[in-house]
Amino acid sequence: MAGRINDEDLNSLKQRLDIVEVVQPYTALKRSGSNFMGRCPFHDEKSPSFSVRQDKGFYHCFGCGVGGDAITFVQEADGLSFTEAVEKLARQFGITLRYEELRPGQAKALGRRTRILELTAAADTFYRQQLRSTTGDSARTYLTERGVEEEAWDIFGIGWAPDAWSALSDHLIAEGASPADVIQAGLATKGRRGPVDRFRARVLFPIRDQRGDTVAFGGRILPGGPVVTKMDGAAPKYINSPGTDIYDKSTTLYGLDLARREIVKRREVLVVEGYMDVIALNLAGMPNAVAPCGTALTEQHFTLLQRLDARVTLSLDADDAGFDAAERARERAEKVGVRDLGVLVLPDGQDPADLVSAGGVEAVRAALADRKTAVEFQIEHLLRGADLSTPEAKTQAYRSTFDLLGRITDPTLRYHYVFNVVGPRVGLPAQRIEDELNRAHPSGARDRSSERHNPPQAPTASPTRDTQMLLERQVLQVALQRPDLLPDDWGMVEEDVFVADVSRTLFRAITTHDGDLDLVLDAMPDDDLRSRVRGLAAAELTMSTHPSQVARLVDALRAKDARRRWQAARQELQDNAGLLDATRQADLLRDVAELERVWRAYERRDVHDRDVVM
Repeated sequence: MAGRINDEDLNSLKQRLDIVEVVQPYTALKRSGSNFMGRCPFHDEKSPSFSVRQDKGFYHCFGCGVGGDAITFVQEADGLSFTEAVEKLARQFGITLRYEELRPGQAKALGRRTRILELTAAADTFYRQQLRSTTGDSARTYLTERGVEEEAWDIFGIGWAPDAWSALSDHLIAEGASPADVIQAGLATKGRRGPVDRFRARVLFPIRDQRGDTVAFGGRILPGGPVVTKMDGAAPKYINSPGTDIYDKSTTLYGLDLARREIVKRREVLVVEGYMDVIALNLAGMPNAVAPCGTALTEQHFTLLQRLDARVTLSLDADDAGFDAAERARERAEKVGVRDLGVLVLPDGQDPADLVSAGGVEAVRAALADRKTAVEFQIEHLLRGADLSTPEAKTQAYRSTFDLLGRITDPTLRYHYVFNVVGPRVGLPAQRIEDELNRAHPSGARDRSSERHNPPQAPTASPTRDTQMLLERQVLQVALQRPDLLPDDWGMVEEDVFVADVSRTLFRAITTHDGDLDLVLDAMPDDDLRSRVRGLAAAELTMSTHPSQVARLVDALRAKDARRRWQAARQELQDNAGLLDATRQADLLRDVAELERVWRAYERRDVHDRDVVM
């Protein structure tokens, strides 16, 4: 087990952390007042409810209630322990960590994930060096012929795995790694005489996570090149790293670390098939392309893209395989809320890299201008080559689209595709086609008669808000977010002015810990209350932040308290008339007079709920 991280180093890291920079790779953030808002990375949502306070260094989701600081975010988002999250952030922000109470050699054992990250980083460096050595001559020639010049080698970290059985393994073991760690990192397999390198005689493409850390590799064999270390059978064109503690191909997109900012800026992402396609498009001036890593697009991939709030376009061949890929992608995209899914139709036998090579970026842009929705692409595939010579043939042709259109439950979309795509394509009245479609697949039909007889009802008004609770909330929100605005006599406020138990608990914590959010959160009795406090600290202030208005807000809280106690004293006098001893009666009469003087004094200062409660 690793030793404890030095406190000074941990504090240095916390001071350097920029939580917006930490969160941005996981979801697109947009400034909203003093906050940044985006879609929550921890649950599926259509409207942004995830708030990040850059000045306070924490986040909170108003939808699912999660929240914390930058370290907590990395722990939750990447599934890391506290130590692993700190180590990852330290690498990102350039902080060197020291460890206390370490036994000899223990510094190398900082957690399995950390060891694997260190090994993949070392492998990355090794492969890059090999590309520039004499062993990489053929790889450099291949890359140059494909239009990938030396500048791109550094941008994408391209490397070369030598045609040797254990070149990388021997290098890493000589540097202090154990054979078991090299195998566990997915860099080698177990051989009879020791580790055997997984990648041999291949151009290497580092696969990075959203932070830019290398977590895996994809390797391409050179076309036509002899391979000394080839196993029995034909060598596959591409091989990828296996799944490890730091790499899951179903949640990783090649090139996303470089493309994310451009995707957010353009609000469009082009999903291609291969690593070379991503590189070619990037070099041609389209840096918003990504690729899956040897697998079809998954729901997790679409979840990543949905959080970036971008239109998704798939690069597909106009054949049966392309149709099936569009169908799978559309189903998975719809499950996570990606609605705008389109297709870039590729010419026969070409991929995006070929388009760039033949016509530059203009050829790709021209193809994108003819972008079709996934459904339109599928309809055209079904009708391509259809016999339209007779009415019977036309009927058979449009009916071939019913299985596809029948799965569309939105009647407006059905109408669009029937009237604008299917009808014109087969040359028959679209209304006839829509009527037959709705009879065959009624689940998506529009029930117009029901709409006429049962029009949508306007939402009912919400109940009147409890002004006392709202007033308490506003005062505590100011105390959390802008304590500098509190009046000079804030220290004289007593916790009895708060009616709700949770308000009193929070007030005590704020005053005890001088508003230090971390200490306030630690003082909360349970996770539910901590979540509510984070939400209060993250929510946008809905009142004037002028000091005089804040003072009136605090005075209004005191006025309500004085009036409550005045009413209670009067009620006791009324309920116990003739039963109270002289001393108690005198005390109550004195309280009634004094409390009435207090709350009426507030009224004379024009403190009214309507002025301060928003």
